[in-house]
Formats: sequence, structure tokens, C-alpha cells
Amino acid sequence: MAQNTKPTNILDSLGEEIIRIIPPFSICMFLVVILVSVLNSTSSSSTSASVNSIATIAYAETSSDSSWDKFVVEALKQIAAELGKKDWRTFHEDSYCTNDTKIGPTYRYYLKCNCAYPDGVCHVVGLFLTGQDLSGVLPTSLVKLPYITMIDLSRNYLAGTIPSEWTSLKLELLSTSVNKLSGRIPSYLGKITTLRHLSIDNNQFSGTVPPELGKLVNLEKLILNANFLTGELPVNLTCLTNLTELRISSNNFNGRIPDFFSSWKKLQKLEIQASGLAGPIPPSISVLSNLTELRISDLIGEGSRFPNLTNMTCMNRLMLRSCNLSGQIPGYISKTMPHLETLDLSFNRLEGNAPEFDDREKLQRLFLTSNLLNGTVPDWIKRRDPHDDLDLSYNNFLESSVPPTCRDTL
Repeated sequence: MAQNTKPTNILDSLGEEIIRIIPPFSICMFLVVILVSVLNSTSSSSTSASVNSIATIAYAETSSDSSWDKFVVEALKQIAAELGKKDWRTFHEDSYCTNDTKIGPTYRYYLKCNCAYPDGVCHVVGLFLTGQDLSGVLPTSLVKLPYITMIDLSRNYLAGTIPSEWTSLKLELLSTSVNKLSGRIPSYLGKITTLRHLSIDNNQFSGTVPPELGKLVNLEKLILNANFLTGELPVNLTCLTNLTELRISSNNFNGRIPDFFSSWKKLQKLEIQASGLAGPIPPSISVLSNLTELRISDLIGEGSRFPNLTNMTCMNRLMLRSCNLSGQIPGYISKTMPHLETLDLSFNRLEGNAPEFDDREKLQRLFLTSNLLNGTVPDWIKRRDPHDDLDLSYNNFLESSVPPTCRDTL
């Protein structure tokens, strides 16, 4: 009897078709698309056989050994199970294994591959599953993808902590922001010395910042916002001389803002809002000439004069809100910060005149509420659109200089 060679299902048919139309270089990348699409699907023997059939055929175009694809399939299944990802089949055209380095933030779920390895195989180098309502744990099985360097599992409901097994990976980006991770920040994170970006904000981490983080000498971004961290920042953080962004807001730290700024001269963004730290702002902050964003607020303890920010010519957003600042607002702010869009100096004890910005279009938001400013309201403020974000309320301006529509609060 002649054997029926008609494809038994859509996967067999698709397997025949991709070999005919897809060039060999692209087959490996396309293979992972198929694998991701069927993970956690109905576990029938025919479907499983079809997946292995496609994997073997496609992989044969680049290698004589088909063990790699089976390894990746099994690893991805285990990763999905640990994460609580039950709908891998919902991956569609937005979600594929790609080696496109220009892929943007709109892609919330995809695998990133690198097909340029000498062995001619496409390896998974990035896993991005953000905002997927995942309620599992961070998967230890990720170590079965030894080429992975980027992990972004932010905005989920993942619990537990960061697995110690991940220290064997050469991670460059690790983001677990906005999850339910708890306990102390693991000290073994200091072993992942390849890290350049570490975001563990908006979790439930407690205790002190481990000094071992100072071993991450390649780190450029450290985001610790919105946890329950306590204690003082360890002096070991001065070893992070490549930092360009540091955010430690919304924690329960103790002590003063540490005088570490001389070691962080590459900083571009610094955020210390409602951190629990006390003032004053260290004078060494003046060395941060690359800052584009400086946000410090809700400092407890003693007050100080306005810090020296004359070198910060790249400043775009400046917030020193409720920092116990006294004295006058320096005139250089309007002269040496031509790119300034937001200025918030609210809830201090600043006195004297409001700053003169002429009619500069760049400045979009000005908040000077609840200070001791006096004199006249500048004409450039009166000429601004009333819908602009301007708040000079609760100061001591001459009533005659205040527009009638603003007199209730100025």
C-alpha cells in the first residue's frame, strides 16, 4: 500500500513550506518563533512530533546536530512553568525571536537572539516579558540559556527573590521592576560583574544595601526606588565610577546624603526623593557637570544654603523640593542652564525675588510654592499662558504685582 505523504497537520505543512521559502540564515530565527508559539499548547503526541520534525529539518540547514533545538525547547518550557506563563501561544507578530538591535520599548514580550556566533547557531540572548501578569517566581531555569545577557521581567506579580543560580550568567541588563520580590537584596548580585543596568525598584526588598554591589564596576544604571531599604548607603558604592543614573527614592534610609559625588562624575540622572536621608546636600554635588536631571526632596535634618550648581549646563529637570534650603535663588540658574524645562524649588525657605527667565520657551514648568519670596511677580511670568504649569502660591509678593486671577493664592 502506498504511504500517504500528505501533511498530518498545519505544523507539518508549515515545516515543508519554510524549508522552501526561507533562506538558511533566517531558518534558525524562524524556528524559535515556532517554538515560542507552541509552548504550553495542548501536549498531544502529534503536535510534539511535528515540533521536533520542524526543529530537526530547519536546524539541519545550519548544523548536522539537532540537539540544540531540543535543549532550547525544554529550557523555554521550564522557564514558562516557573514564571507562571500559561499562554505562550498568545505571542504573535509583535513577539518573536529577533536579532534586530533597534527594537523599541513597544515590544513587551519577545525573545532576542544573536545569530552571529561562530558556530552558526542563533542563541537566545534576551528575554523580555513585561506587563504579562505573571505570578510565579524568577526562573532558575534561565541558566539553561547560557548566552542570555538581558532579562526584563518588569511589571508583573513575581514573588520570591533573585536566584543565586543567575550568578553564572554574563548578564548586562537585569530588570525586575514592579513585582513582589522580597527579603534582602542578595549580596551575590555582586558576582555578576558584567551588569551594566540593574533595576529592582518597586518591590518589597528590605534591609540594607549590600556592600557587594560595589563590585559591579561596569554598572551604569542602578535603580532601587520604592522598596523598604534601611540603613546607610555603603561606602563601597563609590567604586561604581561608571554610574550614569542612580535612583534611590521612596525608601527608609538613615543618615545624611553621603558625600560620594566625587566618585560619580559621570552621573546624568540622580534621584533622591523621600528616601529617608537627611540633609544638607553635600557641596561635592557641584562636580556633577553631566547632570541632566537632579531630583532631591523631603530631606530631614538641618538646612543649608542653595548648593553650587553652576557647572550643570546640561540640566533639563531640577527639583530641590522640601530640602530646607534658605537664602536667595541663584541668578545663574536662568543664565547657565539654557536647556532647563522644569524647575521645582517648592517648600523651602527661599527669599528674595523670583528668578528671571525672560520669555524662554524651554521652561515649561515652574514651581516655587511655599517659600518666602517677595517683591514683584516678574513680567515674564505674567505673559505666560495661564494654562502653563506655574505655581508661585504662598509667598510674600506685593499684591499690586499679582494678576487679579491669582490673588487668592499669591
